This record gives sequence, C-alpha cells and structure tokens, in this order.
Amino acid sequence: MTTADLPHRRPFLAGVFLISFSVLVFQVVQTRVLSVIAWYYLAFFAISVAMLGMTVGAVWVYLHRDRFAEGPLSAHLSRFSTLCAISMPLSLLVQFSLIVSFVPSISMLMAWTLLLTAMAIPYVFAGVVVSLALTRSPFAVNQVYGIDLIGAALGCVAVVLLLDVLDGPSTIVVAGAIAACAAWSFDAALTTPQAARALFLRPPAIAVALVVAALINAVSPIAIKPLVVKDKVEERVTKRYEKWNSYSRIIAEPPVNGPPFLWSPSSKLEPKLRVPVSVMSIDGAAGTMMPHYDGTKASIDYLRYDLVSLAYRLPGIQKAAVIGVGGGRDILTAHLFGVPEIVGVELNPIFIRLHTQHPFYKTFSNLTMLPSLQLHVDDARSWFASTPQKFDLVQMSMIDTWAATGAGAFSLSENGLYTLEGWRAFLNTLTDHGVFTVSRWYNADNVNETGRMIGLATAALLDMGVADARPHLFVARASTIATLVLSKRGFTEEEVKLLTDETRALGFDVLLAPDHPPESAQLQGIVAAKDLKELDRVAGGAELDLTVPTDNRPFFFNQLRFSQIPHVSKQLLGNGIGPGVIRGNLTATLTLVLILGISIVAVIATIIVPLRATARGASRKLIASGTVYFALIGMGFMLAEISLLQYFGVYLGHPIYSLGVCLFSLILASGIGSLASAKLGIITPARFVVWACLVGVYLLILQHGLTQLFAATTAHPRATRIAISLAVVMPLGFLLGCAFPTGMRMVEAI
Repeated sequence: MTTADLPHRRPFLAGVFLISFSVLVFQVVQTRVLSVIAWYYLAFFAISVAMLGMTVGAVWVYLHRDRFAEGPLSAHLSRFSTLCAISMPLSLLVQFSLIVSFVPSISMLMAWTLLLTAMAIPYVFAGVVVSLALTRSPFAVNQVYGIDLIGAALGCVAVVLLLDVLDGPSTIVVAGAIAACAAWSFDAALTTPQAARALFLRPPAIAVALVVAALINAVSPIAIKPLVVKDKVEERVTKRYEKWNSYSRIIAEPPVNGPPFLWSPSSKLEPKLRVPVSVMSIDGAAGTMMPHYDGTKASIDYLRYDLVSLAYRLPGIQKAAVIGVGGGRDILTAHLFGVPEIVGVELNPIFIRLHTQHPFYKTFSNLTMLPSLQLHVDDARSWFASTPQKFDLVQMSMIDTWAATGAGAFSLSENGLYTLEGWRAFLNTLTDHGVFTVSRWYNADNVNETGRMIGLATAALLDMGVADARPHLFVARASTIATLVLSKRGFTEEEVKLLTDETRALGFDVLLAPDHPPESAQLQGIVAAKDLKELDRVAGGAELDLTVPTDNRPFFFNQLRFSQIPHVSKQLLGNGIGPGVIRGNLTATLTLVLILGISIVAVIATIIVPLRATARGASRKLIASGTVYFALIGMGFMLAEISLLQYFGVYLGHPIYSLGVCLFSLILASGIGSLASAKLGIITPARFVVWACLVGVYLLILQHGLTQLFAATTAHPRATRIAISLAVVMPLGFLLGCAFPTGMRMVEAI
C-alpha cells in the first residue's frame, strides 16, 4: 500500500462501524423472519450462518490476497460493502420463495441447503470487508476491531427500535441501506480520486433507493412478504391488520360469524351458535381469538361452556389476574362470572394497543368498557414477582399456544412461566383462599404435558411446605385439554363437590381430586411424593421426561429423552405419531441435526478444503497452534453466549430481550476490551496466564451465582434487571474481547 493509498482514518473507521451495525441488524431480524416462516429454535441457525458466511469471506480474502494488493484498500471495501447492501434484500427474496419444512426427502435437503446459501451470501461480502479492514488497514488492529464490535453492539439495540416502526422485511432493506452508507464512508476515506461510476452504482444513490424501498414496502399491499408460513401458503387479505415488533408478527383477520372458539367446548353448548370473532395469528401458527363483546353478558355467555373457565365457579372470587391477554377471551370470561376487579398481564404490546387504541378492534373487543380493568404490558413472571397486589384467582390458560408444542417451536427453548421458581412467584400473589388455574394439552394415551403440569404443581406445593399435595389439587379433563385448579389452603369438601358437579354437568371428567385418585399409576406416584427428591425420582421414571422444570433447566415443553429418538423416529417415518408434543420435540431435534450436518459439509467445502493447499507453505507449528487458539476463542465465546442467552431469556422474560441485552453487552464490552488490550500488554506468558485464569474464574462465578442473583432480583422492574444483566455480562465481554487482538499480535510477531 503506497502513501497515496492510505485511507483517511475517521471515515474509514465510520465505514467499519456501519458495516458491522448493518450486519447485526440483518442477523437479528433474520431470527425474527425464521420464527415466522419456520420455527423459533432456528435463531441459533441464523447465528451459525452468520459465523459461517463471515468466515468464508475471510478465507476468500486470504486465498485472493494478491488481488487486494493492487489499488486503494478503501476502494475494495466500498465495492464489497455495496455488494453486501444489494445482497441483503435479494437474500430475503430468495428465502421467502423457499419452502423449508421437515419432510424426509432429497427436496427438503436441497431446500435447507439453498436457505443456508441465500442467508450466507450477505455475510460473505461483509466478511470480506471486516477481514480486509482488520488485516490490511494501517490502523492498529485493536482499534479497528473495537470499532467493529461497538457498531455490532449498537446494531443489536437498533433492531428493537426499527421493528417497532417497520416490519421485518422492510427492516432488512434498511440494513442494506446502512451497508450502502458504509460503502459511502469508505469512498470518503479515499485519498486519491477513483474512476467515475454510473449514478445507480454509487453508494449514496443505493442507500437512498433502499430507504425509499423500505418505506414503500412497509405500506404497500404487494410488499415483500413470505409466501409460505409454517408449511402453509399464506393468503392475502387486504383488510386485515398486520404488525411486526421485536418478538412477534401479529395478523388480525377481519371478523367473521362462526362457531365460538373454545379450547374444550362442552357438549351442552348450542351446536348451531354463531358469534362474531376475529382470528389472530402469532408468527403464522400460534393463535388467539378476539371475541366480540357488545356490552352485554349475553354476547359472551358461551364462554362459560369452556373447561378452562372451571375455576370461576368457586365462590368468593373478588379479584382475578389473567396471564396472557391475547384476544381478551379470558378477561371477558372473568367479567362474565362477575369478578369485580380484573388484571391482565400481556407481554406483547401489540395486543394491548389493539384493545385500547385501534379504532376498530378497540370497539370490537370493548375491553375498555369493563369496570376496574387493569392492563399491563410486561412479562408475567416478573410482574407477579414485583406486584404487591393479591388475587383470589390467577389464570394461565394455554399460554405459548399450539406453536409451542405441536410443531416444536418453543419445545427446545426455555420458558420461565413453567418452572418451579415461576410458579412460586404466581402462588405468592394469591390470597389465603386463592386458586391458581392452568390449562394444558391432554392425551389419554400418555400424560405428557398434563403429567408435567401436575408434577410442577406438586413441586410448588412441597416448596411452600405443604406435606400432602392431594387436598390442594383438582384436575378436570376433556378429550384434548386438562385444567388444573390449585388451592393455596386446600379445598374444602364443599368446594370439591362444587367443582366435581360442575365438571360433570358440562360433560367433562375428573382426572384428579382430593377424593378422586388418578387412574394413572405414574400420576398417583407424582401427587403422593413427600419431597422434591422423591418427586423427581418418580417423574424421572416415566417414558417421557416429566421431571420438574426449574430455572436451571427451564424446558417444560421438551419431554423427549435422547435415548428415545431412534424409536420415535421410526414411528414418525411410519406416521405412527400424530400432532403433539412428542412429534414437535422430535421434529425440532431432527431439524437441528439436519442443519448441523449441512453446516459441517459447508464448513468442509468452503473453509477447510480451500485452505489445505495454502497451509502447506506455512509452519505446521504456527498452523496448529493458531488454529487451536482461534478455534477455542470462537468456541468459548459461542458457548458462553448461548448459555447466557438461555439464562437471561428466563430472567428478562423473552428471548428477544435476552438476545438484545446479551449480544449488545458482550459485543460492546468485547470492543472495549479489544481497544484496551494493547495497553494491557497481554503478550508475555505470565500475563496471558493471568488473563486466562480471570476468564475461567469469572465463568465459574456466573455458573454458581446467576441463579441466586436472579432469585433475589426477579421482582425488580425490567429496566433494573437489564441494568443488572449489563453489569454481569460486560466484565466477561471485556475479558473475551482481549483474546482476538492478542492472538493477532502473537501471529504478527511470528
């Protein structure tokens, strides 16, 4: 690089900042897009593809290093940043045209391979830019790397703001515009004028065009949208409501007159009844219904015929809380049964805005007409842990909906609502005579979710000091739903008789009651347990994993043991497993195995094989030690990141908060650590050992201290918990940030 080719420092670093910013926006929104067209557990797939694509870009730079020796560095960076900008929306279009499902076939394998390729291409171009900036620029590597990480960290935060304004596809187009701005900055860093380019190839024009395209796409009826969502072709209805945010895509269909939606309708319900209802989908598969309430209880009287409303028959319910407002059905049920004070806690602000602000849906559900109704936008667990209010009834009916179990969406993901610590928070808000009612799927052939729900209820009672759980539990069942009613003080004989009579009057059956032992020997053993160790021993002996979920293992919906996978796979291939939690668990697991296989092949084909020839000319010791060092850095960083994502997903209440906070704090602190690494001088063996020991000790502290920290601070507001999360994660990020530039300096010294 000649003196005339040296880039201007500030615009050069601004370009590095912007390209990293755009890549993180693209990556995080990809997790949202995959949650819509496929499933939630593919968030890790998006992260893996990003790492693969960036690495392929770096390898390409190494293999073609002679090409980049000619001409100004900033010109190369501008060119590849422009390619990254253009490829982001094109990549999305290809993704939306693919059908990614789990149907064992060569076609499925090809679809997933094409998806990985389409997703990876923008990262390849970005990898070229970042690799060149780190290895070819005249500026200190710790400085460039630090700016790179700071840009990435702020990109994590920007996603939340962008998705509140735009939809997912439009946000990806904006990410392309930001990458074009990075190309613009690299052009500004040039010290010598370059050949003129056509107007439409200039970065400023591309950036403006992409911003305009994003704004048009956000309001256009023929915008970039997925064609196939969760294996189904998505129909276009012009009058429906659609809104994205950082953790969902909500579609509200125009109201229709149809049969009332009940989770488990009683046979006593008028079969020809038709009521106005709006169907609302969450990420294409999970759903909720918004019933029409015209101000009279007669318009919602059918809600009393649903099994999930059983607990409202108990006398003395003056104040009730509903976990998960959704379309407002459970809120209206509480009103129907005459509860004077009702509180609804909903994680997704879109639903609350529909009920309180939207000009049509506000008057359709009419929740704002209910006297003494309180609606809160918050994670239910943290809200209940912090509220001083007491309730006679707390209801959590089918929260996480069908997508969580029937198709494996959250089945491999953590869930803080169904853990021992979570139920402890809910039960602590009950009055002395209060009840907690939960409804989950039921299968007569195996106890699956119902068994785990009863086990969790038993554990919660034992945790409260109750010696015998049976007098506190009543469970009624329909064909596919079981409803648990848990009494804090224990049911009286009159209450048991009332619930039994009401259950039978509605045409349902009693599964478990103080005077009615369950038919299943497994359930008998669970409710008869006298302590948590005995309970886990009994639950652990089941074919399915029914052990009590805790914050250290918050996988309520994942009940398939690894040892069962071969046997259950044969049943699945032979269509011996219908829809349900086991099929969902297996589908999720096998999909991840498939993706892992494709990723391994891609790594071998695009990284290992191309580098074999070039490695022959270098020192074997350098290749071996360098490969091991940087591989361990990457593996350690990813393992720490994934573990923290799962820990903080429970603590902060939703995976998107965990993703944003953990990625932001880790990447930002890593950038600061990179900037500081030169001054720390981690180059001597003694200092290197000290640094490595600090990393190990801090990870051990996190492993043993996070659970206690979460238990002590869960009741704090989310803003406080985010601040605590930053304070916990950033020291680790700072220490990890020193690793890469230190390794680079070691290699350069050799």
